[in-house]
Amino acid sequence: MSRNTILSNISVYSISHALVDAACAAIIFAIVAPGQDEYRNLLQLIIIYDILAFSTQPIFGLLADTFRAPVRSAVLGILLIAASTLFLPIPLLAALMAGIGNALFHVGGGVISLNLASGKAALPGIYVAPGALGLMIGTWIGKGGHFIAWPFILLLLGSVVLILRTPKTEPAAPRELPGNLRWFETVILLLLVSIAIRSMVGLSLVLPWKSDPALLVALTLAVVLGKALGGILGDNFGWTTVAVSGLVISAPLLAFFAQIPAIAIPGIFLFNLSMPITLTCLAGMLPGKGGFAFGLTTLALIIGAWPTFTQLHVLISHPIFIFATIFISIAALYGGLQLYASHFSDRIPTPQYKTQPGEEGYRRML
Repeated sequence: MSRNTILSNISVYSISHALVDAACAAIIFAIVAPGQDEYRNLLQLIIIYDILAFSTQPIFGLLADTFRAPVRSAVLGILLIAASTLFLPIPLLAALMAGIGNALFHVGGGVISLNLASGKAALPGIYVAPGALGLMIGTWIGKGGHFIAWPFILLLLGSVVLILRTPKTEPAAPRELPGNLRWFETVILLLLVSIAIRSMVGLSLVLPWKSDPALLVALTLAVVLGKALGGILGDNFGWTTVAVSGLVISAPLLAFFAQIPAIAIPGIFLFNLSMPITLTCLAGMLPGKGGFAFGLTTLALIIGAWPTFTQLHVLISHPIFIFATIFISIAALYGGLQLYASHFSDRIPTPQYKTQPGEEGYRRML
């Protein structure tokens, strides 16, 4: 695959990802009717939207894999989101369309990024990272009453044009997974447990300083950079080294110093380094099923988020609980990565401490 194909695809899909998440967040916050029941209405819409956007991705991902249609999935998703902006007077319908559209786009773009990556974690991380920035911008637009449909429609349609004009990628061919299949379910389960726990922890953190716009921007950039750099660093210095060390260092920073922005923000950056590595490893366990793999990660996210919407949120936001659960996530991730490296792949990146004369010190990102 040519360098131009890789660069154009990852650029278009990453920017589209930010735009899609911005549009969806703006729509959800813009359609809440003002009044006494505003909070309840908002919570209901968020739950409906999140369930659709996250839990349906395994289904849409499997369809995209089966019919080798990631581009069509992404385009259909964007068109549904654009159409949902016309149905704001019907909040439930708008939320349903936005949620399904978001799911379709994410798995489509996810498959493309995994196809481009050839088993490395850098490009999936770069694709996923801008979503957090889009969510922040969209939330600000929706909550501030600044939402106007037509600019979003034009931008979304423009992204469709760019996607259709972007050089096509080579689809990943289904193949048999080499290795000891005795550990197949164990590896997948450990990776998904790690993702679910990280989702629960991320939503349980109490960060009172987020109301400061400058600190909110800094927090969002920490998430974006953590996901974007996690795959790059992992490919160069070893998946296990980067993912596990990032989580280990982040544990005390987030559990006991979440009230201090100067400590919590670096902790958030380190906490997110493992995301693209976990995704790419899971996709490696399901060759030719990148959409399904991507969808499983989002299903784990919504499962992990569920306790935060219940009475358990008081318990799971306690510093000791957060510290302990992060280490459970570390154990699951370490076990999954080690089993994957031992039984299923000899391509997993490992630390490179020195180079031979004439060789590059670090592998190129692309």
